[in-house]
Amino acid sequence: MGNDLYRKLGAAFLITAALIYTIERVGTLIARNYEISALYQAQMYDVQPNTHIAGFFDNIFVPILTLIGVILFVYGFPKKTK
Repeated sequence: MGNDLYRKLGAAFLITAALIYTIERVGTLIARNYEISALYQAQMYDVQPNTHIAGFFDNIFVPILTLIGVILFVYGFPKKTK
């Protein structure tokens, strides 16, 4: 019974980390597209947008939640007994 709880908690942590990462990436891409659109409207075709694309380690919660989720998920699998 306890192993099932660890697997569920591990999956919840992994899903939460993935959601945070996805929301951050989508927000960054929307901001980048808005900046590109503003540059084109200002007819500055040769200027590159300087919006930073979010990476995995940019938000401290994503790697921490992923690490906790993996540890709990792996710990939830039963150990082989002889």
